[in-house]
Amino acid sequence: MNMLRSQVHVGAGLFDELKSPWKALVQSASDATPFQTFEWHQTWWKHYGGMRVPQVITFYDADKLVGLMPLMRTRGPWRTIRPMGMGPSDYLHPLAIPGYEASVAAELVNSLAEAKNVDLVDLHQVRETRAVASAFQGTRINQATCLVLDLPSTYDAYLESIGKSLRYDVRKLDKSLFKTGRAQIEQVGADRINEGMDVLFEQHKLRWRKRGLPGAFLGKGIQFHKDWAVHASANGWLWLSILRLDDQPIGAIYAMAMGDTTYYYQAGFDPEKGSVSPGTLLVAHTIRRAIEAGMSHFDFMRGDEPYKRRWKPQHAHSNLRLIASSHGLLGNMGASWNQAGSRVESRVRARLEGRGLI
Repeated sequence: MNMLRSQVHVGAGLFDELKSPWKALVQSASDATPFQTFEWHQTWWKHYGGMRVPQVITFYDADKLVGLMPLMRTRGPWRTIRPMGMGPSDYLHPLAIPGYEASVAAELVNSLAEAKNVDLVDLHQVRETRAVASAFQGTRINQATCLVLDLPSTYDAYLESIGKSLRYDVRKLDKSLFKTGRAQIEQVGADRINEGMDVLFEQHKLRWRKRGLPGAFLGKGIQFHKDWAVHASANGWLWLSILRLDDQPIGAIYAMAMGDTTYYYQAGFDPEKGSVSPGTLLVAHTIRRAIEAGMSHFDFMRGDEPYKRRWKPQHAHSNLRLIASSHGLLGNMGASWNQAGSRVESRVRARLEGRGLI
């Protein structure tokens, strides 16, 4: 394992300071997801930073930047270090170039253990397979399950792997509604991002309103995702598609593509159009697009809903919450409080999961 040195960058000026090296590191890091990018975190900080203090740790082998972890300090009864990007981010592991994942994880854990004026370290959404999950010393809590599909080389081969009933619904993409032009799936371009996101938000709201719940896009999150979508589109990461029937939107899917993986973030559809199976068709269309683009994986991300299992993902990974206290009174209180909060979160998640996507 390489011995690394770390440097802590604090304050809002770090975004200007680290912009270029952060972007270059994303290009080199094979495990980078959209949630590790400079653009995601800068946009997140703009909308959610508030009174928190940004803190990014960079890791070097000699003078070579090999890793980076965006964090923040929060005020409250206990002084806490948490990952920047909490909330809308599905994966919050450190960036590391190939061959340095274990070294970066070890140095990150050491840096957090030695941090001054800290009562609690509270990391979120760390996939169990990441090196930092193994290196961390503290409480490990299952925070979410993420399902991942390994994609074959052809869409026809994929269709043979799914169940007959789902295959029947998926093949509507090539049936009369689409052949006659009554139905079509539009890939939203850079010049229509705001309009496309508004359609997504409305369709998502329709889907969740039927459950008596508000859905995922609320308050600051609406403008956050609009701003991020502009950055993602400019970098070729955004896959936003709208399903229209007789020129009226009846569904939308919000996905991202990076490296060899397509990430399915959210979808929405009109429950009154269930006979068309809008959600199913949008997922199928996005999987087909991923296969045709030569992608290797389709990541359904957080949520172990039964409808995701129908697509036959081969992997079910746990996302962990990692908590460590300084063993002082405040740290122990903070650890207990946050562990209790995770139990509440688990109950809420169990209520939301288990519903189908039509």
